[in-house]
Amino acid sequence: MSIPIGADLHRQTTDGRRAAASTKHHQILIVGGGTAGVTVAASLRRRGPRSLDIAVVEPSETHYYQPCFTLVGAGAYDMAKTQRPERSLIPAGVTLIHGAAKAFNPDKNSVVLETGDALTYDYLVVCTGMKLDWDKIEGLSATLGKNGVCSNYSPVYAPYTWQCVQGLKSGNRAVFTQPPLPFKCPGAPQKIVYLTADRLRRAGALQACDLQYFVHAPVVFGVPFFARELMKVVARYGIKAHFQQNLVAVDGPAKTATFEAVGGDDKGKRTTITFDMLHVSPPQSPHDAIKQSPLANPAGWVEVNQNSMQHVRYPNVFSLGDVCSTPNSKTAAAVRKQSRSSCATSCA
Repeated sequence: MSIPIGADLHRQTTDGRRAAASTKHHQILIVGGGTAGVTVAASLRRRGPRSLDIAVVEPSETHYYQPCFTLVGAGAYDMAKTQRPERSLIPAGVTLIHGAAKAFNPDKNSVVLETGDALTYDYLVVCTGMKLDWDKIEGLSATLGKNGVCSNYSPVYAPYTWQCVQGLKSGNRAVFTQPPLPFKCPGAPQKIVYLTADRLRRAGALQACDLQYFVHAPVVFGVPFFARELMKVVARYGIKAHFQQNLVAVDGPAKTATFEAVGGDDKGKRTTITFDMLHVSPPQSPHDAIKQSPLANPAGWVEVNQNSMQHVRYPNVFSLGDVCSTPNSKTAAAVRKQSRSSCATSCA
C-alpha cells in the first residue's frame, strides 16, 4: 500500500477533526528531518497537489550529510561542507516544526512533542534515525575527544579523528572497532582503517606502526564476495584483524581498551590492550521514544512490511531509514529505494 495523495487522501481526511485541531493537525506528518524524512517530503510534494498538507518534525536546526564524516576523519573533507540549515532542505510548501517527538499514540493518530504539544495526522511517516549508545561502553563517554579516543560517527568528534591520524608516528598502535549490528553504514568502521593505513603508507610509516581492527562479527563484511576482497586489502596493509571481539571498556588516561570475545572457544574472555589512537564505532539503537511506543517490534525498531514500508499493525503509519525494521543495511542508499515504496505511485 502507498500513501494516497490527491483526491484519494482528501476523501479519507476527517473534516471535523481538522477543524477542531486546525494548526496542530496535518494530513501527512513526517517525524524526522534527516535524509529519509526530507526525501519523503520532497517526493510527496513533487507528486502531489500543492494543497497537500505536509509537516516535518525535526529537533535540530542543522542537517549533516553523515557519509562524509569518514572523509572528515581522514582529512579529505571539511566538516563545514557537511552542514546545511535544516530549513534550506525542506521543500517549499512543507511545514517545518522544530521539536522532538516524546511519545507516539497511533491508536489516536497522535504524536506528543517534548514541549507537551500534540500533533495529529491522517498519515504518519517515522524517520527518526537511531541514537549512538556511547554509554554502553564503560568509560567511553568520559574520554571521547581526548586521550587519542575518537569517532567518525559524530560531527563533534570526527575532526579529532584527523588530529589523531596526523599524530601517529613510528612505534604507535592504532586500534579500530566495529560494533554489533545493526548500526549505520556497515562499511564506515573499516573505511577509516584503510584510509589511516594508506596515509601511513604514503608517509613511509606504515610498516613501523601497529594497526589493529576488532570486529564483532565473524567476518570483515557480510557479503562473501566483498569480504574476500577486503581481506586482501587487510593483508596488503598489514592490518591485524580480530573477529568476534566486542569493545566493552575504555580507560582514556591509561590508554587501554578492553574487548570481550563473543564467539569461539574463548567466548566471554576479556583482553585489554594499549593504544595510541582508538577509533570507536559505537553500538547503536532506536531512540527511547520509539522503543517505548506501540510502533516498535520486540527489538525496538518500527515494525514495517519490508516491501511496502507500511506498519504491520497500523495501516496509516509508514517508516523508513535507520529506524525501521527492514533487514537491509542502514544507509542513505537504502533510503532512496525505501522512499519509492512508501510514497504515492499516482496523483489524482
